[in-house]
Amino acid sequence: MLSKITLRTKALIGIGVACAGYIVLMPDAPQTIEPTHATSAPSHGAGTPRAAAPGAAGPSHAIHPAQAGRKSPVMNASFGPSDRIVKDTASASLFSPHSWYVAPPPPPAPVVYQPPPAPTAPPLPFAFMGSYKTQGGGAIYYLTAGDRVYDVKVGDTLDNTYSVDGVKSGQLLLTYMPLKIQQSIAVGDE
Repeated sequence: MLSKITLRTKALIGIGVACAGYIVLMPDAPQTIEPTHATSAPSHGAGTPRAAAPGAAGPSHAIHPAQAGRKSPVMNASFGPSDRIVKDTASASLFSPHSWYVAPPPPPAPVVYQPPPAPTAPPLPFAFMGSYKTQGGGAIYYLTAGDRVYDVKVGDTLDNTYSVDGVKSGQLLLTYMPLKIQQSIAVGDE
């Protein structure tokens, strides 16, 4: 790619690099060029080798030495090897070992398995309404569920769900047939 560049371009690049190198490596007391008015008298100090002629056309320029406290912004940068030494604390943290390891989260708490509760029969949908004793000694019990009235005796089945088992201690015993769980309804003294 460099072979396609003309000689003139190479020369300009070389001059630019040389100027940049001079600016970077120039001495500590650089000179500055400041414009002066044509009417001002030339000063003859140690740092002013030239001044504009009194009859010259256009503005004239005088060369003055730079002030001692003022440095070029480029020279404010430190290029000396002593300026490159860092403090021990900074260099220690620069090369300190770093780990990218992230500890895995703790294992979840063990799940305590609790067996589901034993199935239970729903509450009895029946309410005792009354009873009637027949002449043969058997009893008929009248139960209600919602707007229905049932007349049952021992051994009957209600809605294919409850069987009437008997009467014991003033309680009508009913068995919930799907789970074989016995329930009772108070029917009075017998």
